[in-house]
Amino acid sequence: MLWQLRSFPVCTRHVFLSHCSEDRASLVMPLYDALLAQGILPWLDLHDYTYGPRSFEALRNGVLRSRHAVFLVTPALPAQSRGWSNVELAWAHLLQENLQEPGGELLYIALPLVFAEPRAELFIRSVWRVVCDRCPFYRPGDGDPVAWALRHIRRFVLDQQERAADIAKLLRQDPDLRKRVRERPGMVDRIRCKQPSAVPAT
Repeated sequence: MLWQLRSFPVCTRHVFLSHCSEDRASLVMPLYDALLAQGILPWLDLHDYTYGPRSFEALRNGVLRSRHAVFLVTPALPAQSRGWSNVELAWAHLLQENLQEPGGELLYIALPLVFAEPRAELFIRSVWRVVCDRCPFYRPGDGDPVAWALRHIRRFVLDQQERAADIAKLLRQDPDLRKRVRERPGMVDRIRCKQPSAVPAT
């Protein structure tokens, strides 16, 4: 049974950065700054975590108000026991299910980026093994890890913006689909990547 969102909040960020604090100084903060320089607005708990709501509620709102969720999967992630990234993954999965039609997904939400060997024991014995079956793996020959992650995130965001143009065309051609998505406020803007503003292609 699908937990259906009755409405979709306005997106205030392009990407939600899911990570563990052990990677913050070496990977996450440099990536955060690089994304901003490219016109991509990231959600990061260090800057965007609102005081007042409970942790689960704050993370849920962060995921729901971000167009996509990027998971920075390093060896430190499955090794630590706090489990917040697992919660964030669950919210992203539920959001993805709510953006699915019989013909497939209207918008892709999650982008896992893996900074470890595919056969690493920690991944084989965790939820991340399934998530990371089809995603980019960083190799030592790929150069700077921050620049590598930035390239993949930028390409993913731009690909989804282009996909949104196809979805807009489909909505014009399919009155039944148009009716279904309009029944849930905010869904049309979400699948057409209306918020936040489009990321420049160059």
